[in-house]
Amino acid sequence: MRHHAALLAVFILCTGCSGYMTASQAFRRSMSSGDPNGALARVNEALKVTDELALPEEIEADTPLLLLERGTILQSLGRYEASTKSFQFADKSLDVLDLTSDKLGSISKYMFSDDGTVYKSPPYEKLLINTVNMLNYLALGDASGAQVEARRFTVNRKYLEDREDEEARSMMAMGSYLSGVAFEMGGEPDEAMQHYADAYQAGGVPHMKDALMRLAAYSGAADARLDEALAGEAPTVDQKEAEVIIVVQAGMAPYRFPERMPIGPALVIASNNRRDHRLTPKQRQKAGRFAAKGSLKWVNYPSLRRNKGPKPTVQVRLDKDLISSGVALDVDNAAHHEFERIKGTLIAASITRLITRAVAGSIGESVGARATGSREVGFLLSLLLEGAMTAADTPDTRSWVTLPAQFHIARARVPAGAHTVEVFSGGRTRQQVIKVQPGGWVFLNFSDLR
Repeated sequence: MRHHAALLAVFILCTGCSGYMTASQAFRRSMSSGDPNGALARVNEALKVTDELALPEEIEADTPLLLLERGTILQSLGRYEASTKSFQFADKSLDVLDLTSDKLGSISKYMFSDDGTVYKSPPYEKLLINTVNMLNYLALGDASGAQVEARRFTVNRKYLEDREDEEARSMMAMGSYLSGVAFEMGGEPDEAMQHYADAYQAGGVPHMKDALMRLAAYSGAADARLDEALAGEAPTVDQKEAEVIIVVQAGMAPYRFPERMPIGPALVIASNNRRDHRLTPKQRQKAGRFAAKGSLKWVNYPSLRRNKGPKPTVQVRLDKDLISSGVALDVDNAAHHEFERIKGTLIAASITRLITRAVAGSIGESVGARATGSREVGFLLSLLLEGAMTAADTPDTRSWVTLPAQFHIARARVPAGAHTVEVFSGGRTRQQVIKVQPGGWVFLNFSDLR
C-alpha cells in the first residue's frame, strides 16, 4: 500500500504545473512593453528551440499554442515568411490534436487538471489562425498564398455558421473581408465579391461600402446579397490609382488566470449550465454531501482578465492627411463573450475534479485504516492524497495571449508614386514610406503597437 501511495503521489506531482499563465507571462509582458524581440526569445525558450524557424523535437500538449504565439510575435517584427511557418504548423497540429482520443488527457482533466489535456482552441482562435496568416501573405504581396489561407478560413467559418450567436458571426467579418482583398488583389473580382458579401452579412468592416462600389463599377462583379449596399450612383474609378490597405493591431487580448470561488455559488452556476455540460443530479448530490462535511469549500477555475484602462485609439495619416479607420475585429469582446458562454462548463469540470479528489480521500482513509489497523494512519493517508491532488489541480489558463485587443483597418486610393503612412496608437508612432505602381496594391500591417 505504501508503494502504491508513493507512486500515486509522484504521478500527481509530475502532473501538476504552474499553469500556462505563468509560462506565458514573460512574452506577454514583453509584447505589451514594446519588446517583441524579448518576447520571441521567451517563446523560443518555452518551445526549447533557439531558431525562429525551428520546431521542437517533441510535440507536447502546448506546442501548437506556443507556435501561435511565436507566429504573432514574428509578424509584429515584420518577419512574415517565418511567421507563416509557425502558423501553418500550429494549424495542422491543432487539427490533428482535435481528432485524438486523448484518453490520458481526459483522465487527467477529471482527476487533476484541465491543462493536462491537449490544447483545443476556442472558435474565435480557430478563425483567427487563418485570418492572421492572411495578413502575412497580403503584407508580402503574395495574393495566391493569401487565397490558400482564405479557403482554409472558409472551411473553419462553416464550423460557426449554424451557431445562433451574433457575436460569433461577427468574428467572421474581418476574415471574409481579407479573403475578398486576396482575390481582388489576385485579379478575381467575382470571387472577391462573394467573400465581401460574406463579410457584409457578418456585419462588415469599417468603410467597406466604397470599396464594394468601386469593385462593382470597374469589374461588373455582383452578388445578390449586396444589392442594398451597391444601390446608388456608381463611382468613377481611375484605373491608374493604387489601392492602399492598412491594418493596425492595438492593445493586448485578455488572458486566463486561476481564480477561486466558494462551492455554493459554483454549484448554482454549474447546475444551470447547458444541458450537455452541466453537473448531473448525482454529481450535485455528491458535491453537496462533501461540502456539508467540509471536504469541499472552494472551486479553482480559469477566469478571464481583461487589460486595465481604455482600449487604445488609432489614427492613420496618409501624406499628413487623416484617413478614416475603424475597428474591424474586437478580439477583447470576442474572448469575453466566449468565456461567458463556457464559464459554467469550466466550473462544472472543476467541481467534478473536486468530487474525484474527495472520493479518493475517503477511499484512502478507509483502505489505510484497514491495512494498518489505525484510523489515524488512514486519516493521514487521506490528507496526503487530497493534498497532493489539490496541489496538482491547476486550472487550464491556456489561451492565445499575444493577440491584439483590436484590429483596426483603413483603406484609400492614391496616385502612383511615393507616399508616407503614419500610424499613431497608444502613445507610439510608426512611419513608413511606400512607392506604388499605377493600378497596384500595397498592404501594410502594423502589429507592434501594443
